[in-house]
Amino acid sequence: MRKYTIALTAGLALAAGCIDNTIVTPENSPTVDALTGALTGAGVKTLALGVLAQDRSAASGFGYVLLPEIYARNAYRIDSNEPRFVVETLGGNADPGSFSAGGTAFTSPFTAIRAATSLLVALPGAVESQVTPAQRNATAGLIQTIKALNYYRVVETRDTLGVPIQAADPAVVAPLSCKATVLTYIAGQLDSANTSLAAAGSGKLPFAAPTGFSAYGRDYNKASNLILLNRGLRGKVELYRGLQRPSPVAGAFGNAITFLTQALGGAAPGAVAPATFQNGAYVTYVAGGTENTPNPLVDSKIGVNPKAVAALQSGDTRASKIITRSTLAGSGLTTTYTYVGASTANAANLTLPRAILRDEELVLLRAQAYFENNQFTEGTLDLNSVRTSYGLTAIAVPATLAAARDAVLYEKRYSLFFEGPQRLVDLRAYGLLKAGVTPAELPGDPFNTAEPIPKAEVDARNGNITVQCP
Repeated sequence: MRKYTIALTAGLALAAGCIDNTIVTPENSPTVDALTGALTGAGVKTLALGVLAQDRSAASGFGYVLLPEIYARNAYRIDSNEPRFVVETLGGNADPGSFSAGGTAFTSPFTAIRAATSLLVALPGAVESQVTPAQRNATAGLIQTIKALNYYRVVETRDTLGVPIQAADPAVVAPLSCKATVLTYIAGQLDSANTSLAAAGSGKLPFAAPTGFSAYGRDYNKASNLILLNRGLRGKVELYRGLQRPSPVAGAFGNAITFLTQALGGAAPGAVAPATFQNGAYVTYVAGGTENTPNPLVDSKIGVNPKAVAALQSGDTRASKIITRSTLAGSGLTTTYTYVGASTANAANLTLPRAILRDEELVLLRAQAYFENNQFTEGTLDLNSVRTSYGLTAIAVPATLAAARDAVLYEKRYSLFFEGPQRLVDLRAYGLLKAGVTPAELPGDPFNTAEPIPKAEVDARNGNITVQCP
């Protein structure tokens, strides 16, 4: 039997890794070559929680949440001491060597991926008296799902610029693969994870996952609920495989509907109760104490783009996510609005969780997939179940696909406001973020649709960032 050593400090150090390179070294993320000795139940817990900690880091950096919201015309960050949040987003292109290139949204996901891969390789050798076969399968299913999620996070921020699929050997610098290849790889990882979760049956994880996986309407310590999360992510990926250009995947929209329906427990169109919309998996934050990892969006320099306020429909109660503030101006931009969670450094905002995937997004993704699959009646039922829950009247079945897209984009914009890159991904998928379609924010607005490949990645490849696609 192969033997592995699990160092507690190595697992806990995962969140501290900060190398602007996809070659994540063992000091930041322990690899199989660095491990000797038996993989115990305690070791599985430590390494798995380390993977989840790094996933939280990947989901929390300004490169994952704030920069995409700026690109998508939802947010500003105006700071006279740091104008790059404007001049390298809405006023010009980002310097690949600058923090405004969103390097954290590249480094952190790949640190999580390396850690997940190491654990997945080691897991079959876990001491069976401490980790049962069902627990191993549940753990493998969770970790492989998180691995796939982190690849998808990089696709969200880099789009067609390319994403490397990490080589087994950490000394190998992988080439940049095209979006279609990476989405296919992610889909395969999610399906493999689902197989492991199904094999776990009624089993649970051999450790308690962070509270974000149990405190929001569903206990993801259970393999059966992890399947719902996995299938939801699979449906999301499949939708965008159908929307990818120039080679959309045939049948992807129908497949997305199937996966998303499974994630919603088999609910019929329009039948998901608004009371469950917040149910899902979340990243959680701690303010103070020994951990002190507060929500990073609590920032007095963050404002809401006035155009996002003007686009709100009368009576939409999601307007409560936006509040007025003192005038924030600089670099040619001005706003008197901010996101409610960014406004004050109080305990509620500092510990405000952020959804990884929740039922409301699943319903809207399914509506989107129905519309793209020419099932307008079903899509309208799902869309209206969200829309009417926020005080708005139901819409009629759209007459055209363009009208249906406009309707779902509105609901997704405000339901998922400041939750992640979803708005940017949609505008990009539909070709709506460009001159002549979107109003310019500043003279010379480049209409950025993706964060650049960080300079460290360019240097690691000797300047060759040509995207490879079969």
